[in-house]
Amino acid sequence: MRRFGTGGALLAIGLALAGCGEPAGVDNGNQGTAQVRMMNAAAGTPALDLVVGGRVIATGVLFEQSSPPASMPGGTQMLAIRQSGQTANLVTRSVTITPNAKYALVVSGTLASLALTPSVTSDTGLARPDRANIRIINIGADVPAVTDSAHIPPPVLLDVYITAPGADLGSRNPNLSMDARYSSYSTLIYFDPASWVVRFTNAGTKTVVATTATIPIAAGQVRAVTLQRTAGGGFTTSVVAEN
Repeated sequence: MRRFGTGGALLAIGLALAGCGEPAGVDNGNQGTAQVRMMNAAAGTPALDLVVGGRVIATGVLFEQSSPPASMPGGTQMLAIRQSGQTANLVTRSVTITPNAKYALVVSGTLASLALTPSVTSDTGLARPDRANIRIINIGADVPAVTDSAHIPPPVLLDVYITAPGADLGSRNPNLSMDARYSSYSTLIYFDPASWVVRFTNAGTKTVVATTATIPIAAGQVRAVTLQRTAGGGFTTSVVAEN
């Protein structure tokens, strides 16, 4: 579910559904194929491989890089992440793959502590060749549904500003708003080809809690800005080149 509103030290895998549908004549079981690409947002990690059903389908994906799309079988599949060229799995997850769907697999956190985020449904949008294309991905641990509200962590409300470097937030309105408790994967947002900075603030304020470095984006390029919690309770960002 996309949890954006208009307005850390974990290795996590978020499976984002970019669009789905069944091709004619394909059974929605263990037949047919889907497309997947891996996005490496795991700080300090070596190159990573994506393994599906014991077969390496994406290899050598560096930090803040994305793999080319690869085919994987539909149905229930075991996904694994390994250091490139190694045989030991760092983390695994069983998922159900819809034939003819398109997925983005976001690997995040660090090698020191491994965990899996819940899957998040994405609305990817279409990259425009004449524009700078930016999306925001929050890698959170979704709050489980409980009947006793006293056990639900309080909201962590943030605003997202995408501006030119050094721009005063002043009276600007945020581009997005979010509850950082929940994983979320935004559609693409279009800007002029230029250099941009993404800042996250406490909701309703201009107090910055996380920021990216300057991000130069040429026409047609896509950059995914990820937000993750750190072990100390703060936030860290990464910028993954989707193309």
